[in-house]
Amino acid sequence: MIPVERLGAPVAAHGEGPIWDARSGLVHWVDMVAGEVHHLDPESPGSHGVTRIGAWAAALRPRSSGGWVVATDAEFVLTDDAFVVERRIPVVHEAGLRMNDGGCAPDGAFLCGTAGANGAASLYRLDPDLHVSVVADGITISNGLAADPRGDGMFYVDSATRRIDRLRLVDGILRERVPFADLGAEPGLPDGIAADADGGVWVALWGSGEVIRIDPDGEVSTRIALPTPHVSACAFGGRSLSELYITTSQQDLAEPDQDAGALFVARPGVAGVPLLPFRG
Repeated sequence: MIPVERLGAPVAAHGEGPIWDARSGLVHWVDMVAGEVHHLDPESPGSHGVTRIGAWAAALRPRSSGGWVVATDAEFVLTDDAFVVERRIPVVHEAGLRMNDGGCAPDGAFLCGTAGANGAASLYRLDPDLHVSVVADGITISNGLAADPRGDGMFYVDSATRRIDRLRLVDGILRERVPFADLGAEPGLPDGIAADADGGVWVALWGSGEVIRIDPDGEVSTRIALPTPHVSACAFGGRSLSELYITTSQQDLAEPDQDAGALFVARPGVAGVPLLPFRG
């Protein structure tokens, strides 16, 4: 069994989207429904800080030129290093939809999808030149995105499908979307994901309190149990990328618990890959 460690108190109503910032040695994650970005030096648990972005904060990635790109409920927001907003780019115009999770493609674009109902959502792309396009539609709950370290594709989760897909993008256009792992037999819904250097995909299972590893053949090879059921996302970090940071949520719990909304860390024995930045 792989042990997990809680890093501080439960600080998020709905923790999501952890990332490791190698520039600062900090873990960042969002409290989506509070519109906040949280920051922590994992070697100093008392270092926790919070920056409010607005009413909603779905996902963030560093910009290669400095600063951040953040997805809010309906916009892509470019900020400086201190998260001061420099530019807002409207994206979502349909009522009832809001941004949910995102990540960067190997070509430097930032991808983020929406969540809605019955296939009403879409996956959007922000190019480095700040052009916005729709990569895919017919989505219900757009979730995890991670570049495949063994190729030019991306792993992707639409939670409603209960599977992980592999996307192949050519010049920013979706050319192929094929199932990578069917998780229909799992008790939880697939949510946020992270890829490791060996080609495995780690996925948070919302509702069952687990993070599992899918090996390159699409089979479950490892399980990490969390002490709270609503596990939302995971990301590799630390100086050797050997620590797996895991976010959790207090949302929609049948009964409150003392661990929901906390950030956790596990050391699964494999390393992740460097975070891809947004090149805009």
